[in-house]
Amino acid sequence: MLRLLAVLIFSATPSFVGQALAQEKPVVVSSFTVIHDWVQTIGGESFEKINIIPPRSEAHGFQLSPRHAKALRRATLIVAMSPEFEPWLAAWGKANQRSDTILWLNDYNGVPNHLNRPPNPHAWTDPARVKIMVKALAERLDKASGKINTQVAYLQYLKEIEAVDSELRKLFDEIKPENRSLVSHHANLDLFADHYGLTVAGTILSGGSAESADPSARHFSELLTIIRKQKVRLVVTDQGQNDAFARRLTEDAGLPPPLSLSFEYLEPAGQPGDTWSSMMLTNGKRLHQALLAK
Repeated sequence: MLRLLAVLIFSATPSFVGQALAQEKPVVVSSFTVIHDWVQTIGGESFEKINIIPPRSEAHGFQLSPRHAKALRRATLIVAMSPEFEPWLAAWGKANQRSDTILWLNDYNGVPNHLNRPPNPHAWTDPARVKIMVKALAERLDKASGKINTQVAYLQYLKEIEAVDSELRKLFDEIKPENRSLVSHHANLDLFADHYGLTVAGTILSGGSAESADPSARHFSELLTIIRKQKVRLVVTDQGQNDAFARRLTEDAGLPPPLSLSFEYLEPAGQPGDTWSSMMLTNGKRLHQALLAK
């Protein structure tokens, strides 16, 4: 009987150990889908991963719920873009004395502000900045775990970023200089445009958010003048946002209908745009085709 009991205890031990190890995984909370993708890619199965803002949802205007706050309280590490981009998270960190737990990937230090606007938070649209951010993420994940080295996954992902960048650069190099101007929905394509030699001649919404106030008739007139003077070929809107203003603008300017793109978030798993690489290539190729069209 004692031998049988010992066998039962010994047989159960591996499952107990497995459960204990699973529970000991550091919890990494990401603010939105792009960052969550990076954490999954570099961190692998060594972490419990939680994402706050779901696929097809923008960070602009997001409000923290009690369910999200509960997830944040469990976090070993919280990863986000910047206090300006996720003010709700900065406020939560300060109120709960957890600011040191947050890794801000895009802190704007040393970034030239030649656009005469507030610093652009959409750093994930610029592969050069993405490489800097994922390096910082890999280093912080190593510290959060204390048991693993993310260097192999990080170096492999760097190759993927460079492959995406190279493919997009080749595409946009095909566009003639006089055909590289566009009007965007809000100021989320400036960094992408700078990186690939495009020009954002104007934005429909004056603020950095996709949820700014509706543009005025005066702004409509100003954009129409810009389009005609600078020979802008394309108006880009944010997928899922109201495009009535953009449609009127393209009609009056004699341009094709607005091009709807989704640089703000990732798509659900299994669909084009469900990773950072896929999102960049999917939207970049559509933008390239629209600018290339006569």
